[in-house]
Amino acid sequence: MSLTRLQIGDEAFLVSSLIERCPRVMMLRELVRNALEAAETAPEGARTVWIDSVPVNGVPKLRIRNSGRGMDAAELFAMADLAASIRKTQALDGNFGMGAKVASLPSNRLGLRYRSCREGVVRAMLLGWREGVYGRIRQTGVDGQGAEVVETGRDSGADWTEVVLFGNAPDQDTSLDPFAGDPPMPAGWLWDELSARFFRIENGVDLFVREDRFEPLASRLPRLAARFDTVTLPDGVLLHYAHCPPGRFDMPPAMAGLIHRGELYDVRRDSDWLHVAPVFGVPFQAGSVVMLVELPDRHPVVPDAYRQFLRGADGLQDRIELRDFAPLLHAHRPDWLRALIEAGAPDAAVSDSTYQALKDLLRQLGVTRKPRLVRDDRPPVPEQRRDDTEHEEDGCAEAGPQPEAFDAELVPEMLLLRMPDDIAARALSGRAARYYPETHQLFLNALYPAAIDMREALERAFAWHGDPGRVRALAQRQAEQAMVARVGRVLVFALSKAGHWPDADLAQALSPHSLSLSADDWRPGLIEAQHAIRDALDGASAAPDRAGQRETVC
Repeated sequence: MSLTRLQIGDEAFLVSSLIERCPRVMMLRELVRNALEAAETAPEGARTVWIDSVPVNGVPKLRIRNSGRGMDAAELFAMADLAASIRKTQALDGNFGMGAKVASLPSNRLGLRYRSCREGVVRAMLLGWREGVYGRIRQTGVDGQGAEVVETGRDSGADWTEVVLFGNAPDQDTSLDPFAGDPPMPAGWLWDELSARFFRIENGVDLFVREDRFEPLASRLPRLAARFDTVTLPDGVLLHYAHCPPGRFDMPPAMAGLIHRGELYDVRRDSDWLHVAPVFGVPFQAGSVVMLVELPDRHPVVPDAYRQFLRGADGLQDRIELRDFAPLLHAHRPDWLRALIEAGAPDAAVSDSTYQALKDLLRQLGVTRKPRLVRDDRPPVPEQRRDDTEHEEDGCAEAGPQPEAFDAELVPEMLLLRMPDDIAARALSGRAARYYPETHQLFLNALYPAAIDMREALERAFAWHGDPGRVRALAQRQAEQAMVARVGRVLVFALSKAGHWPDADLAQALSPHSLSLSADDWRPGLIEAQHAIRDALDGASAAPDRAGQRETVC
């Protein structure tokens, strides 16, 4: 050999560094994946993994146990080393043996106890952290001798292996609180974590959580979803769509994610999914929708070192995210999903005059149409006049004649949200609006305080009218339209800065904070809104003697 093999100068530092940098939340995945692979060595019909708890000095500790060929003393000793692989092929795209110890030890410094039965002999090894060093902890076996791997008994049954998590404190119940509150885990964390990672369990292995059999999403979705469709793309990528109305305890939760080799990555659930769902073409009803992208085994991706993310297999190794597939998921939405979204959308509430004013402003400012991550498939709206006559509107002059080929940006699709759940889903509680550049959609919070304040001021101005219900409806309409117009104009001005301002500054201008500040300035539009309501009520002839009682609020 014409080279000298590289060595490790400070082995203890490298080991500690690899362990401490591993995301704690990967612990369950690594332990369960090892158990599933080991169970595959058992005869068909006897391939089982159990997740439960066992008492250690009276405190429940999480246990993961599997059938399948056990380990002898030498194998049990060797598997504790980092990057060790017992009966596995070392490969970057395989389960290469580093994860379980690395992911588990930071949260189990007190101990990570492995026991394995091989041909009737039960042996144990304890990994842990003592005096700043990770390693094997010497124990005493049934023969009274101390060693890193000791014999603890006999078992006349089939081979098995188990790992028990002692945690970081003697009184820590690792079956309920595996990370000692950092991060805190909900009561059903085991089911949640398994469902968010293992899309499919193959080769006849059954997984049990305490007494209940775990059913992965690959079998649950077709069986339980109200609607389930899979679209196969030419390159072998599968797009899964499901409608899962809430209400049943066993119904899969609304979510989205990437699937590779049977495991889920970049999973979006709960509020995280509701917030990003518009990017995937689900602006409404996302709380009952599942969207998954399944990559074929040959797809050019590899897991990162800790198996938390997928990366491209090319030289750049960019992180592969669910968002990268938004155009595909959007374009191939089945008809039932489109109908579901349409049924959940709020009534159109933005006036034609507001749309027209914003279209004119886009042309005046010379804002050209930008390519979108997701194509715009809205139905066409009436075309604005395309002559080049200079005109002025609300103090904004035409920037100059535009060439006939000028392709003006479209007015954003503006959606008014009136239901608290929809507002929360867009993370708009306490904010007026949020713009999604990927889909060119603007969501507005109709319950934003500025809109409510303006509505109440308008109601007071027309308190003399004999139909308070009619007044309230008109005041609500005018307050909403005024907010749409104010926020829409600021959004258009911000879009006009593209290519002139740095991306970070442009993002700030388009942020919910900036848009909310524009919504707060409602008083200058009050007089115009009063005139609109007065015209709608035809109040000039209906109550001429009450004109002096009309209140003008500024």
